[in-house]
Amino acid sequence: MKAFGGRKKTLGLALGSGGAKGMAHLGAMQALLDAGFAFGVLAGTSAGALVGALYARGYTPRDIGALLSGLDYKTMALSVLLSKSFDPVRVLLDDVLGSSDIADLSLPFAAVATDASTGGEAVLREGSASRAVLASCAMPPYFRAVELGGRRLVDGAFVNAVPGDVARTLGADVVVGVALSPPAYYSGRTFTAADGTAVHGAQAGFAACDVLLEPDLSAYTPTSVLSGAQMYDIGYACAAARTEDIARLCAGKRGKPA
Repeated sequence: MKAFGGRKKTLGLALGSGGAKGMAHLGAMQALLDAGFAFGVLAGTSAGALVGALYARGYTPRDIGALLSGLDYKTMALSVLLSKSFDPVRVLLDDVLGSSDIADLSLPFAAVATDASTGGEAVLREGSASRAVLASCAMPPYFRAVELGGRRLVDGAFVNAVPGDVARTLGADVVVGVALSPPAYYSGRTFTAADGTAVHGAQAGFAACDVLLEPDLSAYTPTSVLSGAQMYDIGYACAAARTEDIARLCAGKRGKPA
């Protein structure tokens, strides 16, 4: 990444959940790239896992935006809802991610999912990239759990909506998180495990971020697929306003920005 004095530090992104609001991720990433930053590792949950995997595969934020903007959401949503599975989406992911194993991506990447049996966190760092993304996005009761590695996995937002701690375990010295909903939105949320036990998600990732970007997306919902351009711009402006804070951290200056 860009050197801001001293040794180069690895900048990690922790991209949060939020459905269609993930277009703000693309704006935030582009703002940081325009400011001269480079991303060394990426961790993502749900929509953030999709964006992170595509970027780690070699797509630019603009590439990803064009891909997502060109989708026939109505047809895809109908197919997904009728089947209650991500099989229609899997075809798309297999096309854009190919048969990529996570280990073969151009950057270290991890997707976060929830173990449907225990309510525990599942950090996916190996195996099929497209299957990992699907597992991270499988929100019950709308979609069936994704079978992966002998586990039934669902949306990771229940346990770690913005996985800053995971980005750090991947080797990030400085972690920038992007929250598509305020941290308070996830506070107190529980997941009902297969045995009926209510499990409270730790949500440790927020506190692990050195800088937490919180674009104001209060006017939008996870299904606001027609407002991608507006959410992109909001994400861009939010990140652009914090570049100096991030630069100080990358330069090794003490003190975590507010």
